Amino acid sequence: MEPYQIFISYRREGGDSLAGRIADRLRLEGYDVFYDVETMRSGPFNKQILSAIEKCSDFLLELPPSALDRCNDPNDWVRLEISHALKMKKI
Repeated sequence: MEPYQIFISYRREGGDSLAGRIADRLRLEGYDVFYDVETMRSGPFNKQILSAIEKCSDFLLELPPSALDRCNDPNDWVRLEISHALKMKKI
């Protein structure tokens, strides 16, 4: 997987359309953006996501209302992405 400048983390429910618009705008400005629904290849989802976070320069977290409500679940993907970004010192 190639390195990206910006990784976009978002909650699919309520956040996907805005995250897509942000990704499009950032690309227009010349940034290489990892936005999972457009960037993911076949293979293990978790490894690709975590690897993309590790290789990115910046981690962008898009938080619509109630986006963090499920983060008390240790298996929640938004929580896992935030945790990994913190561990990798991306935020």
